[in-house]
Amino acid sequence: MRTRGQYMRNALLLVVAVVLVNLIGQRFKFRLDLTDDHRYSLSDATLKLLKDLPEAVTVTAWFTEEMPPDLAVARQDMKDLLVEYAARSKDNVVFEFIDPGKADSLEAKARQEGIQQLLATTREKDKAENLRIYMGATVRMGDRKAVIPVIQQGSALEWTVSSAIKEVSIVEKPVVGLLQGHGEPPMEALSQLVQNLNVMYTVQTMAVYDTVPVHDRFAALLIIDPQDSIPPAQLARIKDHLNKGRGVVLAYTPVLSDLGGSPVLDLRRTGIEAWLQGLGMELEPRIITDARCNQVQVMQQLGNFQMPVPVAFPYFPVISSFAEHPVTAGLDVVTYQFCSPLAPTADSSAHFTPLLFTSEKSNAVEAPQFIDLARQWNDGDFPRGPLTVGAEVQVGDGAQRGKLIVFTNGGFATTGMGRSPQPLPQGNIDLVVNAVDHATGSNDLLGLRGKAVEYRPLDTISDARRLTLKWMNLMVPIALAITYGLLRRAWRQRQRRQRTAPGHVR
Repeated sequence: MRTRGQYMRNALLLVVAVVLVNLIGQRFKFRLDLTDDHRYSLSDATLKLLKDLPEAVTVTAWFTEEMPPDLAVARQDMKDLLVEYAARSKDNVVFEFIDPGKADSLEAKARQEGIQQLLATTREKDKAENLRIYMGATVRMGDRKAVIPVIQQGSALEWTVSSAIKEVSIVEKPVVGLLQGHGEPPMEALSQLVQNLNVMYTVQTMAVYDTVPVHDRFAALLIIDPQDSIPPAQLARIKDHLNKGRGVVLAYTPVLSDLGGSPVLDLRRTGIEAWLQGLGMELEPRIITDARCNQVQVMQQLGNFQMPVPVAFPYFPVISSFAEHPVTAGLDVVTYQFCSPLAPTADSSAHFTPLLFTSEKSNAVEAPQFIDLARQWNDGDFPRGPLTVGAEVQVGDGAQRGKLIVFTNGGFATTGMGRSPQPLPQGNIDLVVNAVDHATGSNDLLGLRGKAVEYRPLDTISDARRLTLKWMNLMVPIALAITYGLLRRAWRQRQRRQRTAPGHVR
C-alpha cells in the first residue's frame, strides 16, 4: 500500500510539472491549432509578410461586445487570430479591442475611422429588438491606414487582415492600366472590381498610342469587355508589353447579344481573335451552352395573372471546375454570360494552360443562335464537355516571359452603372484580382482569399431528446460514482479476506 509520503511526493511532482509547462509556454509562446480547417494557423505567405515588416503595425478592432451569439463568434475568431499575429510577429503586430457602444464619443470615432454601422435583430420572448453593432477594424503603420469596414462571420479572416497589413506596408503601389477607348465599360461600371484592386494596386485608365510604349508605365494591363475594334498597331503595343515580361488580363465577350432588342446571338469581331491566334491561343467561333447554368426571369401566364418565372438559361454557364493554379486559388463558383471555348493553336510553341472549364454536360454551338426561352433542354443538348473558358499563355523567350490571362466573357466583371448597380458574386471579383496578382508576380497572398472559417452550428434537437439527454447527464455520473464505490468496497473486502486467511504472509 502507498504511504502518505508517496502521495505527497506524487502531488509535489505534479505541481512541479504544471509549473514547468507554464514556464516553457510563456518562454517559447507555443500554440497548438487543433481545428479541422487550421483557422488559426498562419500561412507561409503571412509569416513572410510579418517577417518583412519595416515597422510595427497597430490593429484596432472595433467590435460591439453585446452581440447575438451567431455574430459574437466573429469577434472571438478575430481575437484568436490577432493573438496568433502578435505571437508570430514577435510583437511587431499589436492590437486592441474597442467597444463603440460604451460611449457616444467612441461611436463617433468608429464612424469617423470608416467602420460601418450594422443593424442586428434579436428576439427574446417573442419580442424583436434592433441593435446597432460594429464589426470592423483599422490597420495602421506610421501615417498609413487601411480600413476593414465590416468583418463578416465566416469570411476569409487571414486574407482580410494580411491584405490590410500589406496595404499599409507598401510605400508605392504598382500601377494597373485599365484600357479605354474601344467601347470598354468606364471605371465607374467596374466599381466593385476597382475597389478590390485598390487594396494592392493603383488603377488608372489608359489609352494605347501607336508610338508610345506602355511597359514602362504599368505593371499589368487590364482589358475588360471591349465592344469595338482595336487597331493592329495598338495590339502590337500590347504584345510589346508582354514581350517585356509584363502581364495582361483580358476579359472579352466574343458573343454579340441584345436581349432587350433581338433574340438572336451572333459573334463579334474586334481584331482580338486574330491577335490571340498569333500568341498561341484560338478563340473558337462558337457559343457555349451548359446544363449547369443560371436562371432568368420570364413572364408567364398563370391563370389570370402574369408572373415572373425562373427559367434555366444555358447561355449563362456557372463555372465550378478549375485547374490548380494561382489564378483560381480559393475559388468556388464563377458566373459567366455568353462565352466561347478556348484552345491552343495547332502550331503554337507557346505554353498554354487551361484555367476554367464548363461542366461535363455542355456544348459549343454554331452562330447565329435564336433564343427560345420556352425551349425544353435535355441531356442530348449537351454532348460536349468540359470546355475551356479561361486560360493563360506565356509570351516571350527566356526569363522575360509575359503572362496573358484570357477569360471568354467580360460581363462577369462588370457591376454596371446607375442608381442601383448589380453587385457581383465575390468569386467573379476574386478571379480577376487573382489574375492581376499573377500577372504582376504578386502571388504571395493568393490562396488566402478562399480560407474562410467554416461555421458549424449545433443541430437542433427535439424537446423529448433534450429531456432524455438532461437526465442522462444527471444520472450517468451518479451511477458511475456508485459503481466505483461498490467495486472499491468489494476489492477492499477481498483484500481483507486474503490478509486474514490462514497461512497469509505480510
